[in-house]
Amino acid sequence: MSDTARLPDASDTAMAVMALHSALRRRGIAVTDGDLPGSVRAEHAGRRVDVRYSDRHWWRTMPGDPRVTVPIAPEGSEHTLARDLVAELLGRL
Repeated sequence: MSDTARLPDASDTAMAVMALHSALRRRGIAVTDGDLPGSVRAEHAGRRVDVRYSDRHWWRTMPGDPRVTVPIAPEGSEHTLARDLVAELLGRL
């Protein structure tokens, strides 16, 4: 491992979660921490979306198969992820 490489730690996860919380709140979406560490739950008008930050990516369960998770956004793209989640929650896909 080089001197510049670093492993993700709890503060990286906390910062990513806070960034997504903030981006969703600015768009008027109710947001809470999810059930698992690093997870975020967004809700609007009876719809709910859960995502989880791990391994420097945001992950989500695959529709129709909750046992499979897929990466949906890289670290640092919380604003874009929030925009996409809001579009889904508002039914504008």
